[in-house]
Amino acid sequence: MPARPPTRVLLAVALIAACTLALQVALTRVFSAALFYHFGFLAISLALVGTGAAAMVIYLRPRWFESSAPAASLAPWCAALAMSLVVAPAVLVRLDYSFESSITLSFALTLALASLVASVPFFCAGMAITLAITQNTGWIHRVYASDLLGAGLGALAVVPVMWSVPAPLLLAALGLVAAVATVLCADSPAWRRRGIAVISVALVAVGLGAATSLYELPAAIDGDTVADRWTPLSRVVGYASTGSPRFGTLTYDRDYAPVPRHRRGEPLPDWRSLQLGPQSIGFEIAPPGRSLVIGGGGGRDIYNALSSGERRVDVIELNRAIVDVVDDDLGRSFGSPYSLPGVDVQIGDGRSTLAQSDARYGAINLGFTNTLSGNAAQGYALTENNLYTTEAMDEYFDHLAPGGLLMVSRIYRLVGDEALRATVLTLAALEDRGVQDPARHVVVLLAKDLLTAKPFGTVLVQLTPFTPAQLARIKRLAGERDSQVAFAPGGPFRLEWKQLARASSPEAFCSGYRVDVCPTSDDKPFFLNFERLGQIGQPTPPGYLFTVKPFTVLLVALGILLALCVLAFALPLGLVARSDRPPLGSLVLFAAIGIGFLVFEISMIQRFVLFLGFPTYSLSVVLAALLSFTGLGAGLSGRGTDQRHALTTAMLSVSALIVAAAFGLRPLLAALIDLPFGARILLTAMVLAPYGLLMGMAMPIGLRRLSSLYPRGVPWAWGINGVTSVLASVLALTVAITAGFTVATLVAAACYAIAAAQAMWGRWPRDDDESITRAGREDADGYAGRLRRRPRPRLRSTS
Repeated sequence: MPARPPTRVLLAVALIAACTLALQVALTRVFSAALFYHFGFLAISLALVGTGAAAMVIYLRPRWFESSAPAASLAPWCAALAMSLVVAPAVLVRLDYSFESSITLSFALTLALASLVASVPFFCAGMAITLAITQNTGWIHRVYASDLLGAGLGALAVVPVMWSVPAPLLLAALGLVAAVATVLCADSPAWRRRGIAVISVALVAVGLGAATSLYELPAAIDGDTVADRWTPLSRVVGYASTGSPRFGTLTYDRDYAPVPRHRRGEPLPDWRSLQLGPQSIGFEIAPPGRSLVIGGGGGRDIYNALSSGERRVDVIELNRAIVDVVDDDLGRSFGSPYSLPGVDVQIGDGRSTLAQSDARYGAINLGFTNTLSGNAAQGYALTENNLYTTEAMDEYFDHLAPGGLLMVSRIYRLVGDEALRATVLTLAALEDRGVQDPARHVVVLLAKDLLTAKPFGTVLVQLTPFTPAQLARIKRLAGERDSQVAFAPGGPFRLEWKQLARASSPEAFCSGYRVDVCPTSDDKPFFLNFERLGQIGQPTPPGYLFTVKPFTVLLVALGILLALCVLAFALPLGLVARSDRPPLGSLVLFAAIGIGFLVFEISMIQRFVLFLGFPTYSLSVVLAALLSFTGLGAGLSGRGTDQRHALTTAMLSVSALIVAAAFGLRPLLAALIDLPFGARILLTAMVLAPYGLLMGMAMPIGLRRLSSLYPRGVPWAWGINGVTSVLASVLALTVAITAGFTVATLVAAACYAIAAAQAMWGRWPRDDDESITRAGREDADGYAGRLRRRPRPRLRSTS
């Protein structure tokens, strides 16, 4: 039996894994702040590419990592990881990521350079983890468990840290973690001394970063910067002036909002100075009293509600830093709208917070609520998309007082026909609620937008039909407040709303419209995606502000990653002797669990956003629970005698459980959303525990089996798992956008069913359904033993 790996090495593996997971999350924030939200998925892809590339290097050049080669030690790669984490963020914040309306060659080259720089730390981490696995194949369950438990710890710790540490500085601070891992896995006094030196370098770099602009990312726009706060959701920057004397500016990543200038004691800004005529009309005709603003932004909607006569305004704001910047950092000159008398603020996801309340409102306002920021594990799945679904509309209707009014404001044309889609969405939600003639309940007003000088639309919705008196008043106020009616019961109908009024149903209209404006649901919550699969590659129709299509970017990335996966399969097979090649069939298991795990992970993060009430909680809790329980499952996989039966049963069971989650999880979570927050966290962990425990058995059992059959195949299988996970990170979102998260979850179930079939009918070291015996394990370590460092001969001191 091979020697058990020292505890310090297992600890080092856990630290590297924690560092790598935290690096993914922090790098996602950097890319989202420097670029747009739909580039956030690059961090996950680069992490998996780096891991896969490291495994391929070890597979293709095993002699470099034999016992006599310095590269066989984990310590050099931990040190390289630490140093790359110190250097990489300093380079990334100095690149010019700007582009106007389309992706140019210059921007593409900048993005390629950023990707290359960011992939170096992941490659170094991948080298260390892969070496630890190949050198300890007989104890793979312990090494793999340490890897996953460390990643779970990283997921749990990184989100709280990001509330107080800027993401670029956090990247450098992770170098300290890697430096400690260097000391832990050092196999000689020389490498222990080098590890201590690396710790010193990382400490100096972090100190310089905190005191200087070494790791400071330039602001999104030029202006008088007053505040700069990083959070797990976005980077929030406040500007006292950017050209307009009446407004400051608030940016969150690459999105922005005006901040009205106001001093306490002066009259509140009204609809005219705020340029919010349509919304003010809604407040005028809604029952007076208590109103709700979902997404306060720079405070325009709060001022508009109060100046329109609302006595109490409740505000739900997703990002605490927005409130802090507007009220504290800009408050002296801009009136601190979140702290005005009559204003009550809650921090959290708008819809989840509302679902836990029994309040009823005369008016509920969603005014351009939009962060354009990506969740770390979801790149494209926007956190605020949960606010714009048919189920969300139904939630808002449930919280309207008798005669209450819902107001939804979106830009007329930005990346698509947003105001038109909001109209179709509300009509569909009313129809789902059983309303016989939804068009009698909806009015759409158009006005010129303050930020873009382009029109925006405000959709007014009531559960009761608009009366003739209400319609007459709306039309009169629209004429007085620089607005026009685009859609109303009995007319008038303007622009695209004329075609909508003539259609037999909202579904019939949207199916034939030039872009996708069909209603979004919780299963397909991508409100800002207007591109159909059949429109990929077609030019954007004229009249839109943004011509870069997020879905096109995603599909281009998917094509690149598909090519990468093909190369990863084909290239190594052409560079090694046929006798050393594991057959492709023996690697199906690792490809299947690589795709299945990540697709399931992304789907679960999306599913738990509403339940946990905050996107960062979903990210942290779901990742920590899944990875930790997967690590425990890996640790338990070394027990038992019949490994074939254990693996087959685990894969079939997890496939069945995933199918159950695809159809049963959403109604379960909706029914239990009123539970206390602590109970919801505990329930999340309990729900995910059986998935993690069963999934964790696949990799260690599979690697032990493969190493007995094809000793050189261990790094190859590890690399295949990483590369197919790269594919899965984009595949999951592509499937969800086109077919929904239910189908994406079923894709994960199919992957584990394939893994079960391979475990059941694939070749094993012995075909009598018995486990790999102790002798078999020792044979399996034949190749790994050549990678393990032999003890160095003692040298006599010459001093």
